[in-house]
Amino acid sequence: MSSTSTQNIYDDPQFFESYNTLPRSQHGFDGAPEWPDLKDMVLASDNGYAPIKGKHVLDLGCGYGWFTRFAREKGAMHVKGVDVSTKMIERAKEFETGKYGNIDISPSWGSISYKVCDLETVHFDDFERDTYELVYSSLTFHYIEDFPRLLRQIHQCLRKDRSESGMGRNGRLIFSVEHPICTAPVNPEPDWKVLPDANGEGAGAKIWPLNSYSDEGLRVTSWLGTDGVRKYHRTVETYVTALLENGFVLTGLKDWAPSKYDVEVHPEWKDERHRPYFLLISAEVKRTDSWR
Repeated sequence: MSSTSTQNIYDDPQFFESYNTLPRSQHGFDGAPEWPDLKDMVLASDNGYAPIKGKHVLDLGCGYGWFTRFAREKGAMHVKGVDVSTKMIERAKEFETGKYGNIDISPSWGSISYKVCDLETVHFDDFERDTYELVYSSLTFHYIEDFPRLLRQIHQCLRKDRSESGMGRNGRLIFSVEHPICTAPVNPEPDWKVLPDANGEGAGAKIWPLNSYSDEGLRVTSWLGTDGVRKYHRTVETYVTALLENGFVLTGLKDWAPSKYDVEVHPEWKDERHRPYFLLISAEVKRTDSWR
């Protein structure tokens, strides 16, 4: 169980305004370099099944609602976005009203609902059991202390194929987190370091100071001008093992770093190829004969 109360840093007015300056806040998916790979995971078809159209989708840590709106535009029947931050939910709803640009909502598109919800304590009751074909989360799970508990809740609310043939598609979980190589370092905190050159000057190669990788747990960092931001470091092995132990099978994993093509378009990303920045994972509910 979680031993500390959830930190709702996004409802701090100063932090929220700083977050609003990030490219992914201002431009949505166009400002999220990992999105093309995440989108490929989301839209991957299996045995001819439509990945989103006509489906029920849950977006955990929905923020401004970029993915909730994307899923609706791709034909989802209903998309539910939840976030611990009241300010995030309010901003997502403001997008729906057209305050931040016109949104042409086709009458053929499905519905969206938003809810303020703490993922450390969320409980999907019987009303939501086996409801969703897809659960999605972007850069949220590294804020969660009790990750296995959350996985059990997600497993409960995902659809299970109970057909006689067993040829249907089980519910899927797709998520991204800050890569453990980025969350691991302590003393010094995560940041690029510059090695001395041959003359002892600080103009040599950049390196990422990886340490404490195997020491999992709380990390307290400074971000966007705010001290005391809490995140939880866990290894890639721990993420995968937690999935396997809580009713999932792994269907995709990517250590995301900019491609060579990305660097050609964005030369300022050159150093980012030295280490992965995001971890992207796709999984689905494990099949079991007990369902049928």
